[in-house]
Parts: sequence; C-alpha cells; structure tokens
Amino acid sequence: MAYIKIIPEDAADGELAEAYRRWGNPDGSVDNVLKVHSLNPASLEAHCALYVQSMHKPSPLSRAEREMIGVTVSRLNGCDYCLHHHAAGLGRLLPDDRKAVAEQLKAGDESGLSRRERSLTAYATKLTNEPSAVTQSDIDTMRHAGLDDREILDAAQAAAYFAYANRIVLGLGAKLGEGEGPIGLIPKS
Repeated sequence: MAYIKIIPEDAADGELAEAYRRWGNPDGSVDNVLKVHSLNPASLEAHCALYVQSMHKPSPLSRAEREMIGVTVSRLNGCDYCLHHHAAGLGRLLPDDRKAVAEQLKAGDESGLSRRERSLTAYATKLTNEPSAVTQSDIDTMRHAGLDDREILDAAQAAAYFAYANRIVLGLGAKLGEGEGPIGLIPKS
C-alpha cells in the first residue's frame, strides 16, 4: 500500500479518525495519497487544504481546466496514481461530447483541447519540466489566449499542487486502488 506504515481507516482514532471522516470518500474509504499522511494528521490536513484551495475553491478557471492541468503534470511526472485519479475526475466533469478528451490528455494527446486549454497545459508543461525557464513571454502567451492574471495565478497554483502531490505519492509509494475506494471521487467535505 505504501513504503511507510499507514494507519487504516478501522484503526484510526482521535484527530486522524476525524481527518479521515472529513476527507474520505462518500463510501467511507480514504485515498492512499491521504493515508500516507496518517502518522501526522496535521500533514494530512495541510495537504487537503492545499488541494481544496487549488482544485475546488471558486476560481475563474473551471474545475475541468484545473483537472486538465493536474492530468498534464501527473503524466509528465510519471505519477500513474494521480494521472488515473484525475483523468477519471476530468471525465466526470466534461460534457458527453468531450468525455474522450480525458483519455486523450492522459495519453498526451492535446488535439481535443481548445486554444485556451492548450495554453494552460503548455504553461503547466513548462512549469513542470523547466520551472526556471518560465519567462514573461510565457505569461504573455497565456494572456493572448484570453487568460487574465488571476487565471494564470490559479493555473500556477494547480500545477504546483500536483508537483507536490506527485512527489508525496511517488516518494512514499502510495499505490492506486489498494485499500481505497473508486478512483476520481471528490471527498465528502
């Protein structure tokens, strides 16, 4: 399930049990990306606060656009756990006529993306692969694609969240589907 000790849902008590209740899936399971924090419930809470701010709080970027960034960053980082979770979530958010985009993007095919979406994924790609190479020109390119500065800030936040989450998953060995619920669910809270 992971490279380090994980406290399962049925053995959690106190602060950890409360965090599991707050951040678990509707079926009561807790995703392994969160359970790897079980030895430090404050770390789990901090991870979830960053996730919610980046992916669920009101933003001029749609939830689907933020998931596109997450899928892109996770693919680039080789994080199959987050790639599969967030491609499934993206598929749930897209309208029926665009559902195929989730699987295409998971495979690195951006042909189904709009100009705006391609601008977001290009920025996320550069920020992931070459963060020190991002320049004013990259921001100007996003502006020319119709994005304003708040949207660009939120795109950077989403990409940075996935850089963090991917490293937690990969660095601690969280495994997809082992002792967790269905992929791509949104936590109860």
